[in-house]
Amino acid sequence: MKTTRLLALGLLACGPALAAPAADSLNFRTKDRSVTVRVADDQLSSADVQLSFKEDDTVRGQAFGRPVNLTVKDDTIRGSYGQRPVNLNVTDKEDTLDATGTFGGQVTSFQVSPQQITGTVGACSYELLITRHDRYEGYRTCGGKLDKSVSLTIPSSLADDDEELVTALSILLAQ
Repeated sequence: MKTTRLLALGLLACGPALAAPAADSLNFRTKDRSVTVRVADDQLSSADVQLSFKEDDTVRGQAFGRPVNLTVKDDTIRGSYGQRPVNLNVTDKEDTLDATGTFGGQVTSFQVSPQQITGTVGACSYELLITRHDRYEGYRTCGGKLDKSVSLTIPSSLADDDEELVTALSILLAQ
Protein backbone atom coordinates (compact mmCIF):
# COMPACT_ATOMS: atom_id res chain seq x y z
CA MET A 1 0.00 0.00 0.00
CA LYS A 2 2.47 2.67 1.10
CA THR A 3 5.54 0.89 -0.33
CA THR A 4 5.39 2.69 -3.66
CA ARG A 5 5.21 6.09 -1.98
CA LEU A 6 8.06 5.27 0.42
CA LEU A 7 10.22 4.19 -2.51
CA ALA A 8 9.44 7.43 -4.34
CA LEU A 9 10.34 9.47 -1.25
CA GLY A 10 13.60 7.56 -0.94
CA LEU A 11 14.49 8.32 -4.54
CA LEU A 12 13.69 12.00 -4.09
CA ALA A 13 15.88 12.14 -0.98
CA CYS A 14 18.90 10.80 -2.87
CA GLY A 15 19.75 14.29 -4.01
CA PRO A 16 20.83 15.75 -7.31
CA ALA A 17 22.56 12.58 -8.48
CA LEU A 18 19.18 11.20 -9.56
CA ALA A 19 16.70 12.85 -11.87
CA ALA A 20 13.34 13.48 -10.22
CA PRO A 21 10.78 10.84 -11.19
CA ALA A 22 7.74 11.93 -13.15
CA ALA A 23 4.74 12.51 -10.91
CA ASP A 24 1.94 9.97 -11.03
CA SER A 25 -1.29 11.40 -12.37
CA LEU A 26 -4.91 10.44 -12.28
CA ASN A 27 -6.38 11.55 -15.62
CA PHE A 28 -10.09 11.82 -16.36
CA ARG A 29 -11.33 12.98 -19.76
CA THR A 30 -14.78 13.43 -21.25
CA LYS A 31 -15.80 15.30 -24.39
CA ASP A 32 -16.45 18.42 -22.26
CA ARG A 33 -13.83 18.18 -19.52
CA SER A 34 -10.27 17.16 -18.82
CA VAL A 35 -8.94 16.78 -15.27
CA THR A 36 -5.39 15.77 -14.35
CA VAL A 37 -4.75 15.20 -10.65
CA ARG A 38 -1.20 14.76 -9.33
CA VAL A 39 -0.85 11.81 -6.93
CA ALA A 40 2.05 12.09 -4.46
CA ASP A 41 2.82 11.64 -0.77
CA ASP A 42 -0.76 10.86 0.33
CA GLN A 43 -1.95 13.96 -1.53
CA LEU A 44 -4.10 14.55 -4.57
CA SER A 45 -3.62 17.96 -6.16
CA SER A 46 -4.74 19.92 -9.21
CA ALA A 47 -6.42 23.23 -9.92
CA ASP A 48 -9.74 21.64 -8.86
CA VAL A 49 -8.65 19.09 -6.24
CA GLN A 50 -6.54 19.50 -3.09
CA LEU A 51 -6.90 16.47 -0.81
CA SER A 52 -4.72 15.05 1.96
CA PHE A 53 -4.99 11.46 3.19
CA LYS A 54 -4.01 11.71 6.87
CA GLU A 55 -2.47 9.02 9.08
CA ASP A 56 -5.53 9.10 11.36
CA ASP A 57 -7.56 7.66 8.44
CA THR A 58 -9.16 10.97 7.48
CA VAL A 59 -9.33 12.76 4.15
CA ARG A 60 -9.46 16.55 4.22
CA GLY A 61 -9.39 19.29 1.62
CA GLN A 62 -11.33 20.75 -1.28
CA ALA A 63 -12.60 19.25 -4.53
CA PHE A 64 -14.37 21.16 -7.29
CA GLY A 65 -15.18 24.03 -4.95
CA ARG A 66 -16.60 21.80 -2.21
CA PRO A 67 -15.08 20.95 1.18
CA VAL A 68 -14.15 17.29 1.73
CA ASN A 69 -14.20 15.83 5.24
CA LEU A 70 -14.09 12.02 5.29
CA THR A 71 -13.12 9.23 7.68
CA VAL A 72 -12.09 5.75 6.55
CA LYS A 73 -12.78 2.95 9.02
CA ASP A 74 -13.47 -0.77 8.65
CA ASP A 75 -13.97 -0.66 4.86
CA THR A 76 -16.38 2.29 5.16
CA ILE A 77 -15.91 5.87 4.00
CA ARG A 78 -18.08 8.34 5.96
CA GLY A 79 -18.31 12.09 6.25
CA SER A 80 -19.27 14.84 3.85
CA TYR A 81 -18.56 16.11 0.35
CA GLY A 82 -19.80 19.66 0.15
CA GLN A 83 -22.53 19.82 2.72
CA ARG A 84 -23.90 16.43 1.71
CA PRO A 85 -23.37 13.05 3.39
CA VAL A 86 -20.98 10.31 2.34
CA ASN A 87 -21.49 6.73 3.47
CA LEU A 88 -19.79 4.19 1.19
CA ASN A 89 -19.11 0.54 1.94
CA VAL A 90 -16.01 -0.76 0.15
CA THR A 91 -15.52 -4.48 -0.41
CA ASP A 92 -12.90 -6.40 -2.35
CA LYS A 93 -14.31 -9.56 -3.92
CA GLU A 94 -12.19 -11.72 -6.21
CA ASP A 95 -10.16 -8.91 -7.80
CA THR A 96 -13.14 -6.52 -7.95
CA LEU A 97 -13.47 -3.49 -5.72
CA ASP A 98 -17.12 -2.66 -4.98
CA ALA A 99 -18.30 0.70 -3.60
CA THR A 100 -21.95 1.00 -2.56
CA GLY A 101 -23.86 3.66 -0.63
CA THR A 102 -24.11 7.42 -0.96
CA PHE A 103 -21.54 9.98 -2.05
CA GLY A 104 -22.38 13.65 -1.69
CA GLY A 105 -25.93 12.62 -0.83
CA GLN A 106 -26.37 10.71 -4.11
CA VAL A 107 -26.79 6.98 -4.60
CA THR A 108 -23.53 5.40 -5.66
CA SER A 109 -22.73 1.87 -6.72
CA PHE A 110 -19.67 1.13 -8.84
CA GLN A 111 -17.15 -1.63 -9.38
CA VAL A 112 -13.48 -1.45 -10.30
CA SER A 113 -11.66 -4.49 -11.63
CA PRO A 114 -8.52 -5.01 -13.71
CA GLN A 115 -10.83 -5.33 -16.75
CA GLN A 116 -13.44 -2.60 -16.24
CA ILE A 117 -15.05 0.19 -14.23
CA THR A 118 -18.85 0.08 -14.23
CA GLY A 119 -21.69 1.52 -12.23
CA THR A 120 -23.33 4.73 -11.12
CA VAL A 121 -21.93 7.72 -9.25
CA GLY A 122 -24.62 10.31 -8.63
CA ALA A 123 -26.33 11.24 -11.90
CA CYS A 124 -23.73 9.48 -14.08
CA SER A 125 -23.48 5.85 -15.17
CA TYR A 126 -20.19 4.46 -16.49
CA GLU A 127 -19.04 1.59 -18.67
CA LEU A 128 -15.25 1.76 -19.04
CA LEU A 129 -13.07 -1.11 -20.29
CA ILE A 130 -9.32 -1.53 -19.86
CA THR A 131 -7.32 -0.60 -22.96
CA ARG A 132 -3.86 -0.87 -21.43
CA HIS A 133 -2.54 -1.66 -17.95
CA ASP A 134 -3.60 1.67 -16.37
CA ARG A 135 -6.10 3.18 -18.83
CA TYR A 136 -9.85 2.61 -19.09
CA GLU A 137 -11.98 3.90 -21.99
CA GLY A 138 -15.66 3.83 -22.78
CA TYR A 139 -18.80 5.82 -22.23
CA ARG A 140 -20.93 7.47 -19.61
CA THR A 141 -24.48 8.72 -19.43
CA CYS A 142 -25.15 11.81 -17.30
CA GLY A 143 -28.60 13.34 -17.06
CA GLY A 144 -29.69 11.42 -20.17
CA LYS A 145 -26.71 12.62 -22.26
CA LEU A 146 -24.42 9.96 -23.73
CA ASP A 147 -20.67 10.65 -23.92
CA LYS A 148 -18.73 8.00 -25.86
CA SER A 149 -15.30 9.58 -25.39
CA VAL A 150 -14.51 8.94 -21.71
CA SER A 151 -11.06 7.87 -20.54
CA LEU A 152 -9.58 7.34 -17.11
CA THR A 153 -5.94 6.63 -16.28
CA ILE A 154 -5.19 5.37 -12.76
CA PRO A 155 -1.57 5.41 -11.53
CA SER A 156 -0.40 2.29 -9.70
CA SER A 157 0.39 4.35 -6.58
CA LEU A 158 -3.31 5.16 -6.23
CA ALA A 159 -4.57 1.74 -7.34
CA ASP A 160 -2.69 0.13 -4.44
CA ASP A 161 -4.96 1.64 -1.76
CA ASP A 162 -8.65 0.66 -1.99
CA GLU A 163 -10.11 3.51 0.08
CA GLU A 164 -7.98 6.22 -1.55
CA LEU A 165 -8.93 4.88 -4.98
CA VAL A 166 -12.67 4.81 -4.17
CA THR A 167 -12.50 8.33 -2.71
CA ALA A 168 -10.68 9.74 -5.75
CA LEU A 169 -12.94 7.96 -8.25
CA SER A 170 -16.13 9.00 -6.43
CA ILE A 171 -15.10 12.65 -6.58
CA LEU A 172 -14.01 12.56 -10.24
CA LEU A 173 -16.81 10.38 -11.59
CA ALA A 174 -19.48 12.49 -9.84
CA GLN A 175 -18.52 15.49 -12.01
